[in-house]
Parts: sequence; C-alpha cells; structure tokens
Amino acid sequence: MRTVLGYLRPLSGRILYKGGDITGLPAHRIAKLGIGYVPERGGILKSLTVRENIELALNMSKYGRNRIKDIVKLFKILEERQNQIAGTLSGGEQRMLSIATAVLITDELIVLDEPSSGLAPIMRKRLVEAFKQINRELGISLIVTEQDPTVVLEIADTVYVMEMGSVVRSGKTQDIIKPEVLKEYYLGM
Repeated sequence: MRTVLGYLRPLSGRILYKGGDITGLPAHRIAKLGIGYVPERGGILKSLTVRENIELALNMSKYGRNRIKDIVKLFKILEERQNQIAGTLSGGEQRMLSIATAVLITDELIVLDEPSSGLAPIMRKRLVEAFKQINRELGISLIVTEQDPTVVLEIADTVYVMEMGSVVRSGKTQDIIKPEVLKEYYLGM
C-alpha cells in the first residue's frame, strides 16, 4: 500500500492507475491524481477542532462546500462535534473524521489501512455502512487492507488474500466467502 501511495519505491513491476504509470511518483503527486488515504491511526490533526480539520480538507478539495452534505449524511456525529478538539474524539469518531477528510478530497479512490482496527463492534458496523454508501452513492472506489475478514467480505466485490506479502488467493467475494475457503485461509484447516 505504501508503494501505491508513493511512500516507497517498488523493487520491481509497475503501478498503473487509470491507464497511466504512477510507479515512483511522490505521494503529493499521487494524491493530486485523486487517490485518498486513510491510515490505520491518525490522518487528522488532533490539536485542531473537527471543523478545522474539515476546513483544511476543503482547502485541498476540488468540490468545495458541495461535499459537506455528503459528509454529514455519512457521519452525523461529526456535525454535532464540530467544535470539539479532534484528539478528544473517541477512536471510532477520529476514524470517521479521517475518512470524511478523504471523501472531501477525492471522488475516485480511497485506500484504507486497517479501518476497523481497535474499534468496538458497533463502530465497525457503522463504518461498514459508511463504506457501502461511499461506494454506492458517491461512486468512490475503496481499497481496504483488513485483518478482520468479516469487514472486507461485507463490502468487497473482489478479495485478495495475502500471506507474507504475496497474494495466495483472489476472487470474487462470493467465491471467497464459501465456508471451506474461509476455513482453509483464515483458520488453517
């Protein structure tokens, strides 16, 4: 993921995005192509308020304030907490804010690193619903790395199972979700 986002140079191969070679481009140029990033932890400025984080994202957005209604629809709690210091939000609310800023910046692709890591089950469920809306209603594609297969299998069209950096299985979600496949790859049976 860090290679796709321009933080690391690949040892071999190429990275293609929308028909163009983005291999080795710096991260800021990749972001300008419309690829948003939500890190596992962080992605927000914790000393600023929720509103200030949103305003910073709006400054980088080509959509301006038109996207705010989408954010409020996805994460109503952020509107309620707009004057709160971002670092005092719960872990799940911070994740929502990080995702919200990515949605403000791009309309094409968001890369999410372990979005459900450390979250309570109710918050995971809210995020899964938000991911579905982001994809279905806003038309934004998502690349999600996740250790919890239940999260990915609820939102993904295509799944790649990796072990030690190599793809060991890939396919449509309905093929991967079969009990015998899940047992083999997630339980080692």
